[in-house]
Amino acid sequence: MTGEVAFYSPDTDPTILGTLTNVNALVPSLKGYKGAPSAMNAGLPALPLQVQGALSLKKPDNTSRFIIGTATKLYEAAASSWTDVSRVGAYGLASDARWSFAQYGTTSLAANKADLLQFSNSGAFADVAASPRAAYVEVANNFTFLANTNEAIYGDSPDRVIWSALGSFSDYVASIATQAGTTRLTSRPGPIVGIKRFSNGIVVYKQNSMYAGTYVGAPNLWSFQDVPGEIGAVSNNVIVPIGTPEDPKHIFMGAYDFYQFDGARPVPIGSPLKETVFSEINRNNIGLSTALHDVQNSRVYFYYCSGGSSLPDKCVVYNYKTNKWGRDDQMIECAAEYIVPSLTYGGFGTLYSTYGDAPNVSYGSSLFSSASLTPSIFKTDHILYTISGASAQSTLTTGDIGDEINYKLLRRIKPQFISAPASATLTNYYRDSLGAPLTTDFNVNMSNYRFDFLRSARWHRINITFSGDVELNSLIPDYTEAGSE
Repeated sequence: MTGEVAFYSPDTDPTILGTLTNVNALVPSLKGYKGAPSAMNAGLPALPLQVQGALSLKKPDNTSRFIIGTATKLYEAAASSWTDVSRVGAYGLASDARWSFAQYGTTSLAANKADLLQFSNSGAFADVAASPRAAYVEVANNFTFLANTNEAIYGDSPDRVIWSALGSFSDYVASIATQAGTTRLTSRPGPIVGIKRFSNGIVVYKQNSMYAGTYVGAPNLWSFQDVPGEIGAVSNNVIVPIGTPEDPKHIFMGAYDFYQFDGARPVPIGSPLKETVFSEINRNNIGLSTALHDVQNSRVYFYYCSGGSSLPDKCVVYNYKTNKWGRDDQMIECAAEYIVPSLTYGGFGTLYSTYGDAPNVSYGSSLFSSASLTPSIFKTDHILYTISGASAQSTLTTGDIGDEINYKLLRRIKPQFISAPASATLTNYYRDSLGAPLTTDFNVNMSNYRFDFLRSARWHRINITFSGDVELNSLIPDYTEAGSE
């Protein structure tokens, strides 16, 4: 790179100026790249089982609930504890199933295909009597939608959508008078894997197709039209609304690329890394992929299973303002936006025994903001962590600097920092042909915010490990021509 703005692009030609062939714990910011925020314990105890779904639900009075589900229970977060809000009698999720949640007015809804639809206005959930069992629940335009259903009339219907009576979350008896109804989406094969609100409408996803649902009134009530292209989402949890009611948009992970949908057709966004991601993904567990929206920083984290993993263990991060990608690999059970109770002096002692136990965060952190929506994850210890701590360690690896003809004497690498790290170490690699293996060269510590060394070669590749918070937008190599052969 010769001062070119950096971009993580492992699928492109590594000799293109600015290419980063590999990064970890480095995410795209509005100005460049920065160390990924670390996971910070949210102050809640470990849950007894793997978390299989979570969502912050906002009520009309602007209060919120954070509900999570395991295979057998539903829990609600308090400031420093979990409350069991399960119905009487345990639930029965399979290990690869996930809860789906939605909010209808003052009523919180929870769905999984093994149990009747659940509802709660406060406290414990209960069965919605005679409701369909459904894998997914969503609310739009004063209707409640259930998708991928199993009920008495039609039986197990993986391609069916059922919607409630207008103004109801509990009446699913088809009737033009009440406007409750149902349809099967059969023009494309496969089960429904997701359903999300889209302004006043709804978008239904299969793995290789999409349907846009629009309210048309009696007698058809809701019309579902095929979206052009053989594109869909891999799960309900990878579909992220990023727009506004006036300008809705979804970003989602498909079977072989990432897409943005604005109501017309899905447009690919993952070209610089799709080959890397989809070559390492575990196809048997692709439906366990999940996404996390960092609204404040315009980033979406896509977690997926690699190799033989049965939990998401890899993560690529997309900034939809800058159209750049990063990476923050870690193994998780679940991801959700957590509405953090604001921290006060009165509540400090409840969460932390001493000031030394408090997290290392900046003054402007969401920890100190009222009702902040914070990206969060559950790790394999079943504990909730907010993605809001100081960056611990991050790395980048450049592409190849040089050419096939001339030797270059590389003397220095100068990062263009926006915020400099506490320390950093550089490792230089070199080779005399792009087809040859890389030779490991110097390890150099940062001094005066730069790395000084000498190496003559046709091609150089740089790896830098940063410790502490860092933000940068480019690397500037200092070299001279050292002859040719």
